Amino acid sequence: MKTIIASVKGMTCTSCEVLIERKLKNVPGVEQVKVSRAKEEAEITCDEKVTLEQLQYVLKDKGYALYEKKSGSSASENSPSASLSSALFLRDKERWSEIGAVVVILIGAFILLKQLDLLPKNIGVTDGMSYGFVFLIGLVAAASTCLAVAGGLLLSISAKYQEKYPHLSRREKFIPHISFNAGRILSYTILGGAIGWIGSALTLSGTITGTITIVASVFMILIGLQLLGVFPWLQRFQLKMPKFLAHKMYDASSAGKPSSRASFLFGAATFFLPCGFTQALQLYVLGKGDAVTGALTMLAFSLGTLPSLLSIGAFSSFAKGKALRYFTTFSAVLVIVLGVYNIPSGLTLTGANTFFLSSAADGGDGSTGIAPSPIAEGKQIVNMKVDGLDYSPSRFTVKAGVPIEWHVDGRGAQGCAQILSLRQMGITERLSRDKDTIITFTPEKSGTLQFSCGMGMAGPGFFDVI
Repeated sequence: MKTIIASVKGMTCTSCEVLIERKLKNVPGVEQVKVSRAKEEAEITCDEKVTLEQLQYVLKDKGYALYEKKSGSSASENSPSASLSSALFLRDKERWSEIGAVVVILIGAFILLKQLDLLPKNIGVTDGMSYGFVFLIGLVAAASTCLAVAGGLLLSISAKYQEKYPHLSRREKFIPHISFNAGRILSYTILGGAIGWIGSALTLSGTITGTITIVASVFMILIGLQLLGVFPWLQRFQLKMPKFLAHKMYDASSAGKPSSRASFLFGAATFFLPCGFTQALQLYVLGKGDAVTGALTMLAFSLGTLPSLLSIGAFSSFAKGKALRYFTTFSAVLVIVLGVYNIPSGLTLTGANTFFLSSAADGGDGSTGIAPSPIAEGKQIVNMKVDGLDYSPSRFTVKAGVPIEWHVDGRGAQGCAQILSLRQMGITERLSRDKDTIITFTPEKSGTLQFSCGMGMAGPGFFDVI
């Protein structure tokens, strides 16, 4: 017996380790194989008669490149052949070209949608609306703000599921999408009814919501980079199934029946993720104070998001060949973009960036140059207009210990800007679509108070308390 230490190129996921091990073990004379994607290495214990050429031939049709590491030899001897190096370079070059093309397409699509204003963001939550209108809100939300959270999370979960179980049929690959949406619909219905019944007990603080957003965003970015496969060292940062269990799954018929419980739970948890439309409806249900109304409202909304989310799942599950590869690359880049896009919102919700944004706005010297708001009948009157996702004005100077009457014109608010949150004072309000919303509070001490929309995407704005 002898041991061959070989370098392996072409692995894109942890399942590649198992596939290569199973392929090489089928070679007559091979006793044991251990493959590590992180090290890009295979340790093969085999009979003296087994040659490296035999092992290379077995893996050739699967797209993996195998070459031996010779201990004690020079670097040139321990490297792949010129032809193999050229092939690997061309493959990596092609991969980066695909990623670059996807980035260009996403930027172009964003600019086009923004210039043509094709997304009807101005649809809003109003009192007395029908369940059919709530369903329409769900359709719009799934194509805009909810896509940044729920859609990105679904893509990343689905991609990891397919990476973990590459042997599944296309129909079985659709299972996590069904589970995700089933969990989403069930949790929205049950928790919507609960909010209508018990009030604000399920409303999370800004710090918790922001932390969840940041964690989910980092999770999405990490998975997106792993799916692209351009940084092999990132594969160290993931949980994976023990190999002996993975081999047993391969041996058991057509993958056994892998559990999709995680997808169901992630779908259920999206109720607590920050989506402007979701939060607006949660406050709407809270104001109704009725369990049945709450359950039916959130059910109609979740059903409205279903077509868009299922369409994503159908394409990713039933595509094959180059179409699947291109879609995987597109999904990975999109997941990374959405993850990066959501992090500033999470920081805003937690208040982590209050100091830096406030300092930038006042020049860093603590003086804004804005005159204090006028006082009438013992109250400070503050007037603000919300136009799209912008506040006008977005900064006010007020006095500590004097009540503030904050008049907010939210008729032009879009998306998440329909929710106004002043977390430091415990204020979260849904803005009226037909009249000014009046918010009252009293700042007790000097400092800076930050307000934003419920997702942290609109604003932030500031009260400088003197």
